[in-house]
Amino acid sequence: MKISSKRQVAIPKKVLETLRLRPGDEIDFVIEGDTAKIVPIKTIKVPRDQAWFWTPEWQEKERKADEDLRKSRYKDFENVEDLLKDIHGED
Repeated sequence: MKISSKRQVAIPKKVLETLRLRPGDEIDFVIEGDTAKIVPIKTIKVPRDQAWFWTPEWQEKERKADEDLRKSRYKDFENVEDLLKDIHGED
């Protein structure tokens, strides 16, 4: 295998098949001494502006909200005015 002038190499078909890699998949290299290992990246990349949603704290809030929905622990409002009255404790 030869490295091109653009620092590219062609991954042999047998390696692609063994690692179940497809065009567009991402890989990483793990360096151990003078050896490099190809490691498929199996995680889904999340855009930086959406990363907050996947924090443990937010996911816990999502689980609690899902549980509240399952147990019917919520209120329905006909309009925004009724919602605001409930929030402010108005009768």
